[in-house]
Amino acid sequence: MQKLYNLYMENIEIENLVLENQIAFDFGDLEEKEESLIFTDNLIKPLNHDYVKDEVLFVAVRAYNDEVAKNLPNLKICGKKMVDWVLLAGSCCEQLVIEDCEDILEKIRAIKTDKKYIAVFYSDTPLFDKTSFFKVMDYFASKSMNFLQLSRGFIVKNEFLKNSPNFISSATGGNEVPSLLRCDSSSVLSYIYQVLNERIVDYHIRNGVSIFGKSTVFIDADVEIDSGVIIYPNNVLQGESVISAGTILESGNIIDNSVVLNDCQIKGTMIKNSKISAGSIIEFEGKILSEAR
Repeated sequence: MQKLYNLYMENIEIENLVLENQIAFDFGDLEEKEESLIFTDNLIKPLNHDYVKDEVLFVAVRAYNDEVAKNLPNLKICGKKMVDWVLLAGSCCEQLVIEDCEDILEKIRAIKTDKKYIAVFYSDTPLFDKTSFFKVMDYFASKSMNFLQLSRGFIVKNEFLKNSPNFISSATGGNEVPSLLRCDSSSVLSYIYQVLNERIVDYHIRNGVSIFGKSTVFIDADVEIDSGVIIYPNNVLQGESVISAGTILESGNIIDNSVVLNDCQIKGTMIKNSKISAGSIIEFEGKILSEAR
């Protein structure tokens, strides 16, 4: 899948839209961090980004112009819809979700806001994260740009947007940002799922969870796991499940919207909408445990 992504990225033609008072640049100069900043309360935040919170309106555009988004509008990747992943990138900002249309720039122009900047991104780019957002905003602000066209979105100064109607007709093309990879096929969707799941699994490993065979462990974004939990291969943790300290999840479990209290040992079980008492040992060998107390 990595080879597929590399081939995809190599074939992208990068076009820079250069307008008056705009400085063109190469996004290749921006180093990508490994941290996704999905879990903004736990990971280290970048410094000196207060202006982003105070001065940016973050707009997510619901994209329905490709087969994946059109046929699966409620599709969830690792427990979240694609638009929700994009909104996490700008979670520190005032946010707005709008529907896509033919003249998206004119629709943005009609938004009433006193924010200095308007940042617009499309919902079909779920790999876009807070690190990438801050880097783009830093460059835009530090170079005193008025308008920056991206492959799946743009950033514009509000004053420039309101007072420069003639620029709209030429606002096409854009700088390519790797994290703005568009989900427009089943192969890209599979790659995106793999990347997001790896980010989530790595996050829990950094927080003291032992995960063996991490490529076979699938964890939704809203699952909470205490430090010290041990997870063996072939486990699926979904919804808003909570796995408490001292628990060992042996192979073959599916745990969905459930709470597993301390020091449990579970193997080969599907647990849904349940609460498992502390110290429980469950080996149902593929059976379903639902709404247990």
